[in-house]
Amino acid sequence: MLPLSVVIVAHNEAHNIVRCVEAVMALSNDVLVAVNNCNDGTEDLARNAGARVIQLNWTGYSNTKNEANAHAKNNWILSLDADEVVTELLRASILDTFRTLPSNHKVFSIKRLLVYNGQILKYGSVSSEYRPRVFNRLVTKWNQNKVHEELEFIQVVNIQKLEGNVLHYSYQDEEDHKFRLEKYAKLFAQHMHEKGKKSPWFKRTFGPLFGFIKNYIFRLGFLDGINGLKHAMVEFGYTRNKYKWLHQLNNTKY
Repeated sequence: MLPLSVVIVAHNEAHNIVRCVEAVMALSNDVLVAVNNCNDGTEDLARNAGARVIQLNWTGYSNTKNEANAHAKNNWILSLDADEVVTELLRASILDTFRTLPSNHKVFSIKRLLVYNGQILKYGSVSSEYRPRVFNRLVTKWNQNKVHEELEFIQVVNIQKLEGNVLHYSYQDEEDHKFRLEKYAKLFAQHMHEKGKKSPWFKRTFGPLFGFIKNYIFRLGFLDGINGLKHAMVEFGYTRNKYKWLHQLNNTKY
């Protein structure tokens, strides 16, 4: 097995966790699922699929992921969300990469493909979504963004792309997409407000429209058919709402 731990943070992911775990069992003898307050059987399903399961209190996306990484048996981490599935080509690419242990300053980026209403979206805002996901925890940690957390590095790193993909089963349906992005819009607004950012009228007015045109027209989202349109419309609403919520926070009297 590789000197690599797979770390997955999960909350009520019974509908996703088995396929996520099973897809990486051939990569590591340390597949770690960190659960928090699950009441849908996620913990038992993960353990039965072969994962090591621990309980963590939820302290935000970044802090919880950093704490989960600290419980891994290896310094090298493959970080996954419970709704992601490693493809066969990506497994082969990771195995090949670790035939010789990489230097600590290497970070490996993975292309993520969104599965939306049963269809893999190939265009639009998700057409080229590369995420650094394989890294050494000695030089890497998750930043403090309240939403859409990213990795930050304590030294200069060399980021390389791996072949293959993770399939992202992010939303159960369109309504779930809307519900989730409303939550993310509020978290984004709170984070920007705390940093002193403003939401001027032109950004509230033209930002959502520009984003829709860029993703649906220029990034060819229309080629994904009706699901491409549905996805673009919900993303339009997300952009509109995050600036709306930020504007309301900016004008709240304390």
